[in-house]
Amino acid sequence: MTVYDTLEKRHVMPRAWEDWAAYRSAWSKWIMRHCERGGSLLIVGAGVCNDYDLEHFLQFFDRITLYDVDEQAMQAAMKRVPQADGARVSCETGDLLGIYPEEYREFCTVIQSEVNRRGKLTDITQLAQTAYMLAQSMYARAVERRVKLVLPQADVVAVSGVHSQINHMLPWIWEAYMQVLGQREKRVFQLASEENSRIAAQINRKLCEAARCGLFVSAEASRAGVPGGVEGAWQALADLKQHTDESTLHVGDTTHFAWGYDLRQNMIYDMEALALVR
Repeated sequence: MTVYDTLEKRHVMPRAWEDWAAYRSAWSKWIMRHCERGGSLLIVGAGVCNDYDLEHFLQFFDRITLYDVDEQAMQAAMKRVPQADGARVSCETGDLLGIYPEEYREFCTVIQSEVNRRGKLTDITQLAQTAYMLAQSMYARAVERRVKLVLPQADVVAVSGVHSQINHMLPWIWEAYMQVLGQREKRVFQLASEENSRIAAQINRKLCEAARCGLFVSAEASRAGVPGGVEGAWQALADLKQHTDESTLHVGDTTHFAWGYDLRQNMIYDMEALALVR
């Protein structure tokens, strides 16, 4: 098992449905308040839909499509859909970033091999150079895959807490190795941050292309008690705020929600929500 596989398991949030109740209610109601009844809804990065009230959405929208890289998570979300409404909800899988699990595992295998040779005596500068070159190759392949990405079309598209997660794995893996070694090196983080701007712009274009009438995005403006913006999220918000052309999708309304992501660790985010309308 690689560091990647270990970190992947941490995505499971057993208490999320309970912890996210206030955010889920406020976010879901805000979306519906800006939409006309009927039509279709696409939820991008749906996962298990802990931040969406599917039952209420089914009383408002005619059809709902869940879109995520994790088919198993979406099937778990489907268990909350009333049986009578099941035919009106569909699932589609797709990868927004374009880096595959086997590529993360290969990255970990190479880095782990270097760490195994010298342990805490590992030269962090040389290790970072290896990691940087591997990451560059992974990102280059991912760009081409994202170009080919086509999201399902819907009248309304909703995205919550996704932009910060699209490109979080490589920095997370690198952080894990630095903690083990007790050393710091920033080049992989800097590369990931630079890529986030490109990724945000590409994904936002895909989201706008998928939305016939409106796009609703909620992203982390900040984390309580932690200075600075949230990587991936701040780039996405900055890019979307440039959408001011009245002839296309443009920002028509904004608001903020508190998101109690993990109350046991006091992880609370200030979520900035944008409604892009035609």
